[in-house]
Amino acid sequence: MERLPRLLTKWILASLGLVLMPACALAVPGDAAWSDLHVNGFAAIYPVNLDATVNDIVVNDGSGITFDGDLNLDSNRESSFLYGARAGFAPFEVIVSEFGYDGRSSGLTAGGATFLGVVLPTNETLAANVDLDMSITKLMLGIDVINTPIARVGLLIGVDFFEFDRFAASAAETKTILGIDVIEQGDSVVFFANESAPVPIFGARGDVQLPFGVRLGAEVTGISADVDDAEISLLDVEINANYEPWENVEVVIGYRLIDLDVDGSIFGTELKGDIQLDGPFFGVSLYF
Repeated sequence: MERLPRLLTKWILASLGLVLMPACALAVPGDAAWSDLHVNGFAAIYPVNLDATVNDIVVNDGSGITFDGDLNLDSNRESSFLYGARAGFAPFEVIVSEFGYDGRSSGLTAGGATFLGVVLPTNETLAANVDLDMSITKLMLGIDVINTPIARVGLLIGVDFFEFDRFAASAAETKTILGIDVIEQGDSVVFFANESAPVPIFGARGDVQLPFGVRLGAEVTGISADVDDAEISLLDVEINANYEPWENVEVVIGYRLIDLDVDGSIFGTELKGDIQLDGPFFGVSLYF
C-alpha cells in the first residue's frame, strides 16, 4: 500500500499541466448531477473500522522519556457520520466532506518498552487501551476533463485536514515488578492531543450514469510528502453507487478507505505507524 500514493502522485503531476489547459476540457450541457451549475449535498452512516500498527514510538515530555516502544493494536469498529457537499459550474467544482472516529482499541506493549518512565522487563508485557479521537476534513477543487450527461472524468487538487483531539494509551492492568506496583491500572501516556495537520492531496475521479436511475462513481486521492518532521504517505479511495428513486433524491451506498503511513516526528512525538480507516457507508444525497 505504501507505494500506491507515490505512483498516484507521479501520474497526476505528469498529467496536471494538460488538464489545466482550457482547450482540453469538454463540457456538454445536460441534467446530470454534475452538469452545468449544480449543488449536491449528502449525509451517510459510516461504520469505520480502525486497523493500526504503531512502532518505534518515543514520547518525551521534557522531563524525561514517558514512552518508548511499540504498540500492537486490535481492530476496532465505531459508528460515525460521513457528510459533505459539492457545488460548481462545469467543468469546475468545489468539494468538501468530513467524518470523525472516536474509539478505544485493545493494545499490548512488549517487554523492553518504557511506559511512563518504567522499563518493562523483557519477559513482561503490558495490556493497554488506546484511545483515538480524530476527524478528517477533505477540501478539493475538481477540474473535469470530460463532462457529459452520461459521464465525467476529472482531476482533483486539495487538502486533507487531520484533527487529532486525543491519541493516548492507558494501562489496562496494574503491573507489579519485584512485588511493587509500578504501573497502576488507568495510568496513561498522551502521544499527542489537540493537534492538526493539513496534508496536500492530488487525485482523479470518474462518474457514469446508467439506466434505471443508477449512477456509479469513484474517487482516488493521495500524496507522499513531508509534514512537520515526518514522511507522510496517504491514500484515500472512495467508490459509490447511487440510485434515484425520486427526482433530485438519491440513495447512496459506498465504501471508503484511508491509509495513512507516518515515519518520523509529528507534533513532537516520534513514531512509525500505519493507520487504516475503512468501511461501507449508507446515506441520502440531494442534488440540484
